[in-house]
Amino acid sequence: MKNILISLFSIFIIFACSSTPVEKVDVQETRTVDLTDSSKQDDKVLMSDLDLGEAYVTVLFDYDDDTLREESLEELFAVSSLMKANSSYTLLVEGHADERGTREYNLALSERRAKAVEDFLTATGISSFNIEVVGYGEEMPVDNSSNETAWSKNRRAELFLNK
Repeated sequence: MKNILISLFSIFIIFACSSTPVEKVDVQETRTVDLTDSSKQDDKVLMSDLDLGEAYVTVLFDYDDDTLREESLEELFAVSSLMKANSSYTLLVEGHADERGTREYNLALSERRAKAVEDFLTATGISSFNIEVVGYGEEMPVDNSSNETAWSKNRRAELFLNK
């Protein structure tokens, strides 16, 4: 019995001290985005031209993810510029999820998606007091079908401007 314990302990020590090979990366591409850059304000949008009952911007997300896609950033910069020019308006960010997953998980995921949009906008200089965040989970789909096309439409955050 004593020999078995010593053998097991020895094996444990050998495996604990072994090293794991590290994969080397030759080139790591990075991209820096200036969140304070106001040069993207070419197309000025007047608040009087907006339909305040419709979503101003819809940001789409990948499956089970709350990370902003790169193609959404330009639209979010435009929202940031608009909010800076019209500080009396508030922004409602509604997070949504597709039907896959439990109700509780989808509710938390939709809140994280809306929070990711809020975090980006506050990083560009918008006051968090002007942004309201709500997560609806799977409760308000834009497409009720059960396929990837419908699910990709439902994984979203919608931004509404309010007076």
